[in-house]
Amino acid sequence: MFVLKYIAYVFFFIAIPVSSLAEFSIERPARIQMVVWRGCEAACRGFQSYFSNLGLPVKIEVIDVAKDKSILPDIRRQIISDNPDLVLTWGTSVSVGIIGKKSEFGDKSALGDIPAVFMIVADPVGSNIVESYEKSGRLTVTGVRNRVPEKVQLNLMFEYYHPKKLGVLYDPNELNSKLNTEKLETLSAEMNFELLVHEYKADSDGFVDENQIPTAIKSIKDLGATAIYVGSSSYNLVHQKLFVDSASELGLPVFSAYGKMVQEAGAVMAVATRYFNVGKLAAAQAAEILFKNGEPSQMPIKSLDRFTLFVNMGTAKKIGLYPPLSILKVAEIVK
Repeated sequence: MFVLKYIAYVFFFIAIPVSSLAEFSIERPARIQMVVWRGCEAACRGFQSYFSNLGLPVKIEVIDVAKDKSILPDIRRQIISDNPDLVLTWGTSVSVGIIGKKSEFGDKSALGDIPAVFMIVADPVGSNIVESYEKSGRLTVTGVRNRVPEKVQLNLMFEYYHPKKLGVLYDPNELNSKLNTEKLETLSAEMNFELLVHEYKADSDGFVDENQIPTAIKSIKDLGATAIYVGSSSYNLVHQKLFVDSASELGLPVFSAYGKMVQEAGAVMAVATRYFNVGKLAAAQAAEILFKNGEPSQMPIKSLDRFTLFVNMGTAKKIGLYPPLSILKVAEIVK
């Protein structure tokens, strides 16, 4: 069973022209159903805060998949039956499961006429949700991409430390992880490193036992990796403490695209966007559709133009790998 949580905001924001809000009011707020992967985290809260801070008349219903892709078809059918004013999807797996791929639905959506905005999708073009970053190519779909480009991340990482052999570990169930690994393989020759890839083993139900992590990291180490990179992996993020601890025990620094892995688990560096701000950006897209009659098909797939560089100095000291001054000047330091 999936979980519904109802959060209503019923304030009216007078700075927006009354004519643009004619369809929605305190008595009849816009209904948004937000489908999330693992509870209402920072991006979800950022999305909610945008409407709350502006006092726009919306009612947001949070549907938690709880990391169970098998229930996505049922959720999709329920959304179509409920017919909300807009749907927000969190992550690649949820977005594909709810909106559907462009190759399958063409310029339409699996939700029919219901407008949809996606967020926390690293590569919406590669995952076949949209045709380009300039426009979605789908009548009712737009969204926000959150990942700092891989080449930017690697350039900053290599300014700190340039391994000849870089390890990557991922869950085969995660499309984003596969796409990210493919991009790294493409960049490896150009940027002068060898990519060592380990794919976790899933059981017949698609479950990946976290006890694989220490053994998998050791196997990467035995192949000659001198650093590990986590560019896109919800699985590694969920098990971030075990992942980083296992790497640190073997003297392997972990570089990441997730700030949380530096702040909470001790990874040495991350180049990341703040999920809260990604959520606010997605909310701005949704508000454009709901309150200004924006056409999703004509809206660009937006991304934040700023990112944060996190460095964990405690980890740097522990492993004896100190960042250069050029990194320290711009980094947010975690101790």
